[in-house]
Amino acid sequence: MKTKILEATKALSNIELKQIITEAITEAIQEKEEKATLTIDECVKYSGIGRDKILELAHGNNNFPAFKIGRKFLINKQLLDRWLESISLEKKII
Repeated sequence: MKTKILEATKALSNIELKQIITEAITEAIQEKEEKATLTIDECVKYSGIGRDKILELAHGNNNFPAFKIGRKFLINKQLLDRWLESISLEKKII
């Protein structure tokens, strides 16, 4: 009886270990695949700020984390998060 219980415990531990490893690998892959930049439309959806305002900021606000590749604006997602936090803490009107 003890042997069966030990075997069942080991099997359960192996199943749990496999699940933990699978979840960790999946999370690592998702983090790697996450984009570092956003388009204007993605930025609008992500931030909740209107398209016209995002374009205005991209064109003229030196603190806004946008850059151009050709005619296309891209926004650095990590810097956007910091920018949003900064304007929120400072209670800035944009």
